[in-house]
Amino acid sequence: MNLAGTSLVEGKDRCVREERRRQAEARAGTLTFLAGVWLIAAPPLLDFQASQHLFRPYWIPLGLAVVIMLAGMLRALAILDVPGLRTVNIGLAGTLVVAAFAVRADVSSVVQINQVVVGAAVALVSLVVAVDGGRWLG
Repeated sequence: MNLAGTSLVEGKDRCVREERRRQAEARAGTLTFLAGVWLIAAPPLLDFQASQHLFRPYWIPLGLAVVIMLAGMLRALAILDVPGLRTVNIGLAGTLVVAAFAVRADVSSVVQINQVVVGAAVALVSLVVAVDGGRWLG
């Protein structure tokens, strides 16, 4: 027993759980960052006419992708635990899915489907890490 009233084994188990949770958070952040990069690269790759329109119909998804990418980078590289970023990622992913249906200018249906799938994946990964505490990805 130590001064805090816990055994050394309990302390070691707590450290191992914390390390696994941080690794899971970093992996989820990396996946979110890559999803943001893909969301930025997807319109010109999936809709070749996007370059002719100067990305006008894609400015909302591109802006959300940049914010998702930055939040993912913060989660992947953060030394300190920032639990609010999970909630922000889930909210941004939900906004991305809603924007796919709400913004219907000259957007390609393939780009819309990509936006819904990637948004759902980002929300799912963030939700799993928030609920599971890192056991699934760790």
